Amino acid sequence: MEARKRRLLIPVLLLAGLAVEAEANPRKIYDRHSASVVAVTYYVETHFMRQVREVEGREVGVLVGEDLVMLNGIVITSSSTGARPHTFRVHFEGGAVVPAAYIGRDEFANVAFLRVEGELPEGAKPLEFDPRAKVRVGDEVYVLGLLPENLHPMVRISAGRIVAHVREPKSFLVTDLPPDEALGGPVFSTSGKVLGVLSELGGAGPAFASGFGGAEQGYYGIILTAQTLQPLIDDPPRRGEVRRAWLGITLQALTPDMAEYWGLATRSGIIVNSVIPGSPANAAGLQEGDLVVGINGGPIPVSQEDHVPIFVEQVGSSGVGSELQLEVIRDGAPLRLEVVLAAAPKSRLDAEQYSSPEFELTVRELVFSDYRAFDLDPGFAGVLVSRVKNGGWSGIGGLQPGDIIQRVDEEAIGAPEDLKRILEAAIDNQSRKLVFFVQRGRRTQFITVQPNWEES
Repeated sequence: MEARKRRLLIPVLLLAGLAVEAEANPRKIYDRHSASVVAVTYYVETHFMRQVREVEGREVGVLVGEDLVMLNGIVITSSSTGARPHTFRVHFEGGAVVPAAYIGRDEFANVAFLRVEGELPEGAKPLEFDPRAKVRVGDEVYVLGLLPENLHPMVRISAGRIVAHVREPKSFLVTDLPPDEALGGPVFSTSGKVLGVLSELGGAGPAFASGFGGAEQGYYGIILTAQTLQPLIDDPPRRGEVRRAWLGITLQALTPDMAEYWGLATRSGIIVNSVIPGSPANAAGLQEGDLVVGINGGPIPVSQEDHVPIFVEQVGSSGVGSELQLEVIRDGAPLRLEVVLAAAPKSRLDAEQYSSPEFELTVRELVFSDYRAFDLDPGFAGVLVSRVKNGGWSGIGGLQPGDIIQRVDEEAIGAPEDLKRILEAAIDNQSRKLVFFVQRGRRTQFITVQPNWEES
């Protein structure tokens, strides 16, 4: 009998040993994956002590392809002057530094992508996210982040737990991993599977979560999972390419108080404040004052203003050409409308721009939001001044950020390329002056810029 017990005990112990082996400890996760984590440095223009300066930024990046790096999208929105970051470099664990070019950013997940423009160092290999990996509340997780730049090796590992699984107004996992120390770093389960990357409830997180964080509440980490990230890795967003769809309305949340006032059975939805002429909403027959309480047979989980981005993301990520069935209440009566989504207008971040180092001036094309902000007619043409260096030719002449340049020396300006052609010709000819016709606020005026060729 004792011999039989011993024979039964041996397989049990072996199975227990195998179970222990299946659990990856932090050291193994670090050793296996630290070479896939990089530091991304760049330069960005920002306001400092009432002056515009170039400062260096540094963020966590993840190698997700043979020449593809993914990082948090805050890198693209970090400038306080509206200028784009530049001079990207990817720093690998062993000390190698390789230049990289910005590809694009997905505004809903708020992740950006760079293309490495050089040979990868030996040992650097892309991370592979596991869409089947599962974690639950209470499970331990790990994140790889960066140490301060003067310390080497530069990669570190931190442990935390899944502290909540939020189901309303949207399903996502919350973790106590600190996002301010490893934002964009890869997150692992205890078995070593790559769950996703660390993001946050706040402005550096995905679009749906932008209104949920706040300094007064503290910042909470969330995990952007493989299901969200893998399609972007397979086909990265590209600057200037519009993939998001739009409805073409301004809106606000349908709060429970408003729903009660109108005697509605539902307690969530959106209120249409205005409909953009020529938009999909306009074509579908949506009207100002409509209450949209359902989409594609399901409710709209928007009951307060912080939830509005969830609806915007739901529509925007549906895809250009998608058909949405909207449940609408108009003047107390229900009706159904079908909307065919179109491509959203280009955003300011995607706008084409031109910078002249000689004239120390940066302009970008006008986009839809500019036409609304400045109340411009649809046929209005020009380029928006986004940056003017103090003490430069353009600044001394009187050009200011926010000016809209319509003509230079009586030549019409409809795009940044037009201004580039004119300024480059002025440089070749060393023109003594250029006269800019600009709109500033609701006024128009002429501004004379006089280059100092002898000084240059």
